[in-house]
Formats: sequence, C-alpha cells, structure tokens
Amino acid sequence: MNQRANRVRLPCQDPTLEIEVTDDGSRTLINKATGDSYHSSSGAISETRQVYLRNSGVQERLSSGQATRVLEIGLGTGMGMFLTVDHAIKHGTPLDYVALEYHWLSADVVRELAPESWVDNTAVVADYIRWRSSVPESQLPCGQLPNSESAEPKLTSEFRWHAGEHQVVQIQLVDALRWRHEGESFDAIYFDPFAPDTNAELWQTPMLAVMYKLLNMDGRFVTYCVKREVRDRLKAVGFDVRKIRGPEGGKREVLVATRH
Repeated sequence: MNQRANRVRLPCQDPTLEIEVTDDGSRTLINKATGDSYHSSSGAISETRQVYLRNSGVQERLSSGQATRVLEIGLGTGMGMFLTVDHAIKHGTPLDYVALEYHWLSADVVRELAPESWVDNTAVVADYIRWRSSVPESQLPCGQLPNSESAEPKLTSEFRWHAGEHQVVQIQLVDALRWRHEGESFDAIYFDPFAPDTNAELWQTPMLAVMYKLLNMDGRFVTYCVKREVRDRLKAVGFDVRKIRGPEGGKREVLVATRH
C-alpha cells in the first residue's frame, strides 16, 4: 500500500494546493495538478534542518557568530528561511538571506501550515505574516495576480523583510533562470526547486554553473536530489560533490557540493 495514501491531507485556501501532515508532524503542501510535494512526506522539518541548515554549515556558522549570506532557490513554504532566521536571531548573528521564488505563498496559506511550531521564537513567524499581509497585490508581478495569465510579468520584484536587528531577508519574485545576479556572493546555497522531472531547466549545467560562480570559496551547495546526471553536471562545473546520509526516516542519501 502507498504510504502517502495513509497520511493526513487537509484542504488549503489555495485551491491548487493541498496540505499534507508529514511523518514528523510538520505540515507541507502538495501541488494538486502535478503531485509535487514542497518537502519530504517523511518529515518536512526533519528534512529542512538536516539537508539545508546542517549540511550547508549555516547552523554552525550562525552558532559561532559568523555573519552569513544564504541564497535559497525556491522559497516555497518558507520553512528553510524561518529556521535560518530563527537560529540567527537566537545567536545574534548577522544574516543576509536571499530567496528566489516564482509563486509567493500568501500569508493565509503560510498560516495554515502552523509555522509557529517550526521555530523557538514564534514572534519571528508572527512578524513575517504581518509583513507578508501588508504587501499589496498591486506590487506583485503580473504573474502573481489572479486572472493575469495573459499579462507579461516583470523580470523581478524585490521585497525586503527586516526580521531582526541584524537579520534581513530579500524575497525576489523572479524566474531563477532570468535573475540578474551580478555582484552577488554567498556562503551557502539551499537549492530547493521542484524535482528535475518538473523543473528540468533549473537542474541543467548553465544554472548549476551560475550557482558555482555565486558561492564563496569553501561555500556549500546543498539539495535533496542525488540523481547521477545532477551530480555529473555539478562536477563538470567545478564542484566537489558527495552524497551523505539523509534525514532519519527520510531519503537514504542527500547531496552536498563544495566550492574549493
């Protein structure tokens, strides 16, 4: 029997999405049209903590007070962002977090996922939801607005959330393939778009070469995907690539790629 069929599913305010309660009790989203999950059904928060915060070295950097720049490809539910910001504020560490997203979830949808259960400092979530709610729809790219399929979206719309005294999140609503990244550099990249079968172009060599260029020396690119063709492309652009053990109860292996 398909284990996913036994997991609790809940309706979502966005009719294109469905909420799934994953095995560690945290909630994620399922795209009803494609079946794509925003996180591992085996445990959304377990996956995010290990694959992104720990494997990237970001948790260690923030704990030791090292100012850190993170790039996330695919903001999704915001779980990686919330966990990273929460940890940075806890340790008083400067954080510059840049997230690229094409379809930015509304505050109401995020609220349905019970994000306050993801963090130690629930004020972080409350402040984000207030801020997200304050963004007028008129400021979103055309592609984000209802009934605007025929409109030509802007290349990029940028929104800045001051999450703490020294913690800033930039959310850029843009097709990642068209992002203007000149002058940017990061200590870690959370590479979290949908799987190669769904978002094939984001996993091709040109995009991965950009990721290599954007990383500082000894920076880490981390993702859940360990497909052979993805590993080969990462190696071809210069990364040192390795598979490591996945989160408890989840994927057997995940990927860490380092720029040396």
